[in-house]
Amino acid sequence: MKKLLIALTLILICSHTANAQLGGLKINKKHLDAATKTAKALTLTDEQIATYCQEYIDWMDAHNPVCKTTDSDPGMKAVADRLEKIKATMPSDVKLDIQAYYVVDQNAFACANGSIRVFAGLMELMTDDGILGIIGHIVNKDSKEAFKKALLTSALKDAVGSTGDVAATLTDSQLGELGEALAGAQFSQKAEYAADDYGYEFLKKSGKDPMGMVTALRIIQKLSDDAGVDKSKAKQLFSTHPESGKRADKLEAKYKKEYK
Repeated sequence: MKKLLIALTLILICSHTANAQLGGLKINKKHLDAATKTAKALTLTDEQIATYCQEYIDWMDAHNPVCKTTDSDPGMKAVADRLEKIKATMPSDVKLDIQAYYVVDQNAFACANGSIRVFAGLMELMTDDGILGIIGHIVNKDSKEAFKKALLTSALKDAVGSTGDVAATLTDSQLGELGEALAGAQFSQKAEYAADDYGYEFLKKSGKDPMGMVTALRIIQKLSDDAGVDKSKAKQLFSTHPESGKRADKLEAKYKKEYK
């Protein structure tokens, strides 16, 4: 099984700072330009964000082995067949582009355009109900806002902020940095609890046992605990989600009240 490797590109820009004199107040032109580009990036339209999302997904799919039910590799076909089985239980009104990467990373992510990618390494650890709960969990999060924040990282801000009304075409290094930013995206405790509840209810709506969401959170907590020992897991998506155990306790208490 291949391992997803996204190389980080460090861009160092050395330049003399130009200063402008305005009414006796010295303004740093470099900082002014950066602020202007940030302001433009903050006003990205839904259409522009969708364009960037699709560009990112296309890039990720091109750089990772996407599992297909027609794959000749038995391992990849097995992952694809299992994911199709999971997707078949979802409510018919839910339209998402869900695919699996044949990589060992324990990860999953959603983009604001409805694209979801689940990693085979995570699927190995969880039951079908757990994976379905995770899909509901990440669907509920404000992936649009997380994506916009990721676009505002230093290397991407210049590209995004200087394009006016047209979405820029990002380079491979910029798309790689975008992936790193998204993988480390942090959400508020309120957002996490809301996403947990949505994953729980998503399982119920799919006719599945919502206890699968509780079990999934316990696995995520173990990944977080392991990250303290195994530094190779430190940047896995779910090792950045603290308090998963407490969130699992909260959902389990809810489960016991509903199914006592």
